Amino acid sequence: MKYVFNANIPTSPIQLTDDGDVKFFIGLNCTNGKLPVPLCITVEKRIDNHNQKSICNSYFECHMSSEIDKELNEDSMLMHKSRHIHCDSVETLTVDGENGPRFQNESHEGYKVHDWNMNETAINEEDYRMNTNPTSDKQVTQIGSFRTGSAQSAEILTMIDTSDGFIHDNPTIIEDVANERQNMMQQPIVSGISDDHLEEHQIYSSKKELQRKLYMMALKRKFEFKTTKSTTKLLLVECFDKECKWRVRATKLGISNMFQIMKFYSTHTCRLDMMSRDNRHASSWLIGESIRETYQGIGCEFRPKDIVADIRKQYGIQISYDKAWRAKELALGSIRGSPEESYNTLPSYCYVLEQKNPGTITDIVTDCDNQFKYFFMSIGASLAGFHTSIRPVVAVDGTFLKAKYLGTLFIAACKDGNNQIYPLAFGIGDSENDASWEWFLQKLHDALGHIDDLFVISDRHGSIEKAVHKVFPHARHGVCTYHVGQNLKTKFKNPAIHKLFHDAAHAYRVSEFNFIFGQLEMIDPRAARYLMDIGVDRWARSYSTEKRYNIMTTGIVESLNAVLKNARDLPVLQLVEELRNLLQKWFVTRQQQAMSMSTELTMWADGELRSRYNMSATYLVEPINSKECNVNYAGISAQVNLDTRSCTCRQFDLDHIPCAHAIAACRFYNISCYTLCSKYFTTKALLSSYSECIYPTGNEIDWVVPNHIRDKVVLPPKTRRPTGRPRKVRIPSGGEGKRTSRCSRCGQYGHNRKTCKRPIP
Repeated sequence: MKYVFNANIPTSPIQLTDDGDVKFFIGLNCTNGKLPVPLCITVEKRIDNHNQKSICNSYFECHMSSEIDKELNEDSMLMHKSRHIHCDSVETLTVDGENGPRFQNESHEGYKVHDWNMNETAINEEDYRMNTNPTSDKQVTQIGSFRTGSAQSAEILTMIDTSDGFIHDNPTIIEDVANERQNMMQQPIVSGISDDHLEEHQIYSSKKELQRKLYMMALKRKFEFKTTKSTTKLLLVECFDKECKWRVRATKLGISNMFQIMKFYSTHTCRLDMMSRDNRHASSWLIGESIRETYQGIGCEFRPKDIVADIRKQYGIQISYDKAWRAKELALGSIRGSPEESYNTLPSYCYVLEQKNPGTITDIVTDCDNQFKYFFMSIGASLAGFHTSIRPVVAVDGTFLKAKYLGTLFIAACKDGNNQIYPLAFGIGDSENDASWEWFLQKLHDALGHIDDLFVISDRHGSIEKAVHKVFPHARHGVCTYHVGQNLKTKFKNPAIHKLFHDAAHAYRVSEFNFIFGQLEMIDPRAARYLMDIGVDRWARSYSTEKRYNIMTTGIVESLNAVLKNARDLPVLQLVEELRNLLQKWFVTRQQQAMSMSTELTMWADGELRSRYNMSATYLVEPINSKECNVNYAGISAQVNLDTRSCTCRQFDLDHIPCAHAIAACRFYNISCYTLCSKYFTTKALLSSYSECIYPTGNEIDWVVPNHIRDKVVLPPKTRRPTGRPRKVRIPSGGEGKRTSRCSRCGQYGHNRKTCKRPIP
């Protein structure tokens, strides 16, 4: 009978035919009193009556014998200095013509058997099967699926020919053995570089993994070695000191990529003067692998000089700044992947994103050479919320990207009912030019459709103005008052003009605007003429004919640029995924926030209404009719019409939240002021804005993508990086000036917490 066991190491079954093979097998594989390699055994028993047909079925448990000095059988093969099988009993099935088949228990004394542990394997009695064919000269015994303590298994089917009264030395064998890859997967495989323990018979997933382990071991234990031989099937390394006996020999396992340590001499006898200040194994690749976990996520500020200090502190090795920089780039590359591959994977990502998030719109444009040109993305959940519950005021702007192939990130964003940033769409192009802005706004128009009372706000970039007038001919285009104010600072360098411009732009009454702008004109007529040329209705709230609400700047987009400061360093695919992930987090957080609100209005709108309510406490109301009244305070009057939701102060008309005069009128007529607020500021609308979920795309290996999408080729764009150190900080706008930082540690100005050197009392 032949048994095939899964050992702790992958190996193919070896058939031993005589005593010499057994001795050679044990001598080759027995180390330190252990036999790690499985042994296949054929057991024979002499049967006196040649007319009898018997099947020997062994149920056994195996035990390790510390002394290997017994024989298996006096009449058959000998196994000297080996481990042997111990059987408590053997069942035989005797077949004769008169009495029929019968089982009988026989003592194991006739077998002269011995103990042998094969990885402490025991056959599960429930899996024993026997099939007898009375018309055949051969009987079949099948011992199916038995288990070991390490959850390994094998199946054995033994066909034994007893036609001549003997169980032959070479019976017909049928083995059901799992394939080599499956067996190897069941073995313990060493992975990772944190543990510097090394021993014989360890298995590594690849040759590179083993080399990484050896390199890290050399760094930690402060020695050096050289590679004597390295092939696809063999790795042999030894200590750099020729007199030292330390060495490792590893070989490839079958056709897999795994390597196993076959020989390892662990004692070091090398001289101390052989060790150098800069370990030869401290390569940028190895250092990059060791610091890889530090760069997980985005925004890590582990700089090259920090790597130099950390390696010196941890391993006592001095590396150059250049090597530390290369190690950082390799670590980031291993985490983020190749920028080139990122562009090529983008079509598949967009397809999966659209499948996971219905209503999502994406588009990729390449040139005739399949090189990347434009990208557009608008998540379906954002579009759905915008159409139902978001004010139709869209701010657009662009910011530069800092990855290998540079480019510009285009952003379109709004404000929700709680005055928070609501991202609407993103785009990527080469730069802020006429063609790129027209393409992005055209895709935005296609995604939004026709929107009544749409108001677009941007800075005074010429390409944006042209594209808005061409793509959104019915929309109103306003300019950011912050950027106009900064331009005033640059051109006229008079702080008083900037202050007067700010007051004039935010005035609600036309009369108030005319008074303030007249003062500005008297101080500097050139500045007044400059503002008139821009168009008063584009920056002054009092002259705005469309619903601009309280949104006067592109600050929502600038704030989003600041949030994405670190993400703009990523390759294009990781950048797009970071944008999606950001929206997913915001939607979940704000949905929970909206569900927890107990007020009718959002927290921000409710706070604004309460502030105006407190102001109206001393206002005097003079009714005109059931819906109109005149409200007086400190000699200034305002006429309120609750039916048309208007007030001559213009605050009610433009903000669409009742002003103090309207609230006083509501209190006089016993009307709830909440009913006069715009629907966009209600908690119900806020909850509707974030009602839909944004789903992740999952692992790339699990993507199901059609061939025509997967086969689409997208090459990196045609870009030329400027010489010098890559720019990481944007160029300040005109008149922006340099801000003085304040240290959060000592409270002084001119430095930050990271560079603070002042002692704390």
